[in-house]
Amino acid sequence: MAEVKAYSLENIAKKLNLEVRDISRAVKRKILREYEYKDTKILLFKKEFKHIEKGTVVFLNDNLDVVRGYPKTYRALTLYPTIKEHFIDKVVIEEKLNGYNIRVVYINDEFFALTRSGYICPFTTKKVKKYLKLDILKEYPNYMLCGEMIGLNNPYTPKFYEEAQQEDENLAFYIFDIKERESNKSLTVEERLKLCNIYKLPHVKPLAIVDKEKAHEKIKEIIKELEHKKREGVVLKDPNMDVVPLKYTTHYTQCDDLREAFKFFFDMGLDFLFSRVVREGFMSYEFRESLEERKKRAKDIGEAIILPMAETIEKIASGERVTEDIELIFDSEEDFYEYLEFLRKVKILVKIKDIKELNGKLKVLIGKVYNKTNDKVLAYLNGTLWGE
Repeated sequence: MAEVKAYSLENIAKKLNLEVRDISRAVKRKILREYEYKDTKILLFKKEFKHIEKGTVVFLNDNLDVVRGYPKTYRALTLYPTIKEHFIDKVVIEEKLNGYNIRVVYINDEFFALTRSGYICPFTTKKVKKYLKLDILKEYPNYMLCGEMIGLNNPYTPKFYEEAQQEDENLAFYIFDIKERESNKSLTVEERLKLCNIYKLPHVKPLAIVDKEKAHEKIKEIIKELEHKKREGVVLKDPNMDVVPLKYTTHYTQCDDLREAFKFFFDMGLDFLFSRVVREGFMSYEFRESLEERKKRAKDIGEAIILPMAETIEKIASGERVTEDIELIFDSEEDFYEYLEFLRKVKILVKIKDIKELNGKLKVLIGKVYNKTNDKVLAYLNGTLWGE
């Protein structure tokens, strides 16, 4: 950790309101790691540590600029009485978009887009600079724009959104929070909306603002509508952001998550299964479903698990290596190779399946490789015994 020593453990600890021994312990436990993007060197917290959120980044510059990690958003398993107990008075209901969480900052006269884990993603950084007017961060460099990168042509959560359609790709960034990047304090909902409108930034707008006593009924109506449209769910916020937001997702999203995870069930299946099944049980209860409605829900969940799993086994049995295929658009060959180098650094194994030219750009089909699922399924097909 030569770079850390050069910038003084004492100064870094002071900036984060930690003790020097805390920093040393985090380094020793490999919670605090060095990372480099071009000529920019940072430290990032790979896990939550004391009061520091996972994904928090310290830029190793003269100011030791800090970008705090985006806090965990807790989930409401029941709408009532959870909302009544959690919120103060009013509840702002916003749509939860299904993409990946990004923080955009302006440091050292450069814009950077950080993933939830704290990495500076070259693909995302270039797209943010291309599609957003970021003057706001030059005027408010102490802020960070927190939002969701959505669309079919994103590298982490590819889902088609009609509102994300650009000329050559389905990709867009929607702001759902603006924070002071060193304190992690959010602007109020009203302040955030005002700034997004002034600077013409795409942002998530409230679907409703209701009294907490009646919020659960309104949310049920909205969830049913979002379910019909095959959308993800809602995020519930205090207007002044004085309490942490809560999230609540649709039945469609639970099934869709399971469907994707069980294509690669030895890699992702267990992590996705239990929590989503529990959500479904509570939702079925709270929505007062009939026996037939409950059976339909159970059938959907079962199909979301078994059908993709069986399809994966069939593909591997026929000699195929299954991959999660994502189509990305790069403005240049240099951008493409820079992103491949980033994937190598963060240890994501991919296979390039196709490259085409598209209006002077590169259209690349990338397959993410999940070795555990491929190798274990093949072993069991060849007679290996199940040891659990």
